[in-house]
Amino acid sequence: MLHKYRPNSVLQLCAGFRDVWRNWTADVLLRRLISNASLLLGGKAVTAVFGIGYLALAARGLSLEAFGTLILIHTYTQAVGDITKFQSWQVVLSYGTPAWNEGRKGDFRRILRFSVRLDLYGAVAGLALALLGIPLAQTLFGWSADTAHWATVYVLSVVFFDVATSTGILRLFDRFDLTALQSSLGAFIRLVGTAAAFIYGWGLPFYLAVWMTAQIFPCLVLIGMAMRVLRHQGAFETPRERPDVTGGGWRPDRQVWGFVWSANLNTTLQLVLTHFGTLAVGAMLGAPAAALYRIARQITEAIAMPVKLLTPTIYPELARLATRRAFSEIRRFMLRASVLAGFGATALICVLVFAGPWLLLTVAGDNFTPAYGVMVVLALAAAIRLWSFPLEPMLITSGRAVAAFQVRLVTTILYIVLMFFLCPRLGLMGAGYALVIASLTNLAGQLMVAENWFRQNRAAG
Repeated sequence: MLHKYRPNSVLQLCAGFRDVWRNWTADVLLRRLISNASLLLGGKAVTAVFGIGYLALAARGLSLEAFGTLILIHTYTQAVGDITKFQSWQVVLSYGTPAWNEGRKGDFRRILRFSVRLDLYGAVAGLALALLGIPLAQTLFGWSADTAHWATVYVLSVVFFDVATSTGILRLFDRFDLTALQSSLGAFIRLVGTAAAFIYGWGLPFYLAVWMTAQIFPCLVLIGMAMRVLRHQGAFETPRERPDVTGGGWRPDRQVWGFVWSANLNTTLQLVLTHFGTLAVGAMLGAPAAALYRIARQITEAIAMPVKLLTPTIYPELARLATRRAFSEIRRFMLRASVLAGFGATALICVLVFAGPWLLLTVAGDNFTPAYGVMVVLALAAAIRLWSFPLEPMLITSGRAVAAFQVRLVTTILYIVLMFFLCPRLGLMGAGYALVIASLTNLAGQLMVAENWFRQNRAAG
């Protein structure tokens, strides 16, 4: 009897898969998500290749100690810039999207002006903190006086980290093609400059000068792109509209400021998981260990890049759904996006488990093969984050930024404690294990908050 009905069962199973496939491919939101991510993928794929290229050249052109110092100076600057940077692009999407869709151009311009002010505040705070922190960094990382001097010059580029308003404008108007073009520019400059330094045997100061230029110039290009898009969309005020903008309209009230601080602090804590690991490894295990950790992380992030691009492209879609309070659509969209990313995450782990030693040897040389173990563990942590990537954008765009921040705060504290506990005992592997445990904790917390939000809205409906 089983043999008799097995063909029918197989046919029914295939038909079921075919129906699911048709249903997914007909999902307009999912198709637009993949389409926008594909636009970014072109630029990010090139960026990833360039990134691997300039790191490989720098790893071979400098000693392990000098390369570790370059990584620490760059990561220190990035960490300060990202920590002090307001995530103003989230303000543009969360408040600017309904204002623009409803034709409230005056409110839209007020939102942009407020967002630009946030960028300016972040730039000033970042520069001050970066300069004041140089003596502490010199002590922690054992920098010489010359190295501290070059680090002081390098951190001046932190001012150009705060252009998030421009990013928000491009995302709001679905100009991910421009974002993709701009994102590869910095990596291209680093690649060309690092190649020149490698060929002619120049030292650490030239590498720092190249990487600093690669930070500043693309930010200026991004601002120019955003201004051009606004002009094309007719977002700038006209003489006829000017009398209307002096009266009432959108103002950053207490709720807006609560959103700003919650979203900013939440993202800041998330970036701690990105930058703190390299800095902590450098402080506790030395510059060579920091170099190994950074190479392992860079390869992991490069392979995960296609899936990670779903994160910036999902924000506008979730903002539109949240504006319409389409709760069932949000849940279905998130589930499908998560499954899509999850398959990519699983493939990521498989690639690094089997091809990791070859990748390390090819990219950086014999000195970096000891990074294989921590690279596999970092891939596992990245996979956990990719499976859960829709949760945080959903919480932020649905007004649960405070809850998302609370989860992230607990996760970050746990991560820092684990780093200081595990690294001295387990070395580089301890840094990887700390990130895996923190990623699992964050996933569990976000799931609980998201499920509670859906349950409340079902009860209210």
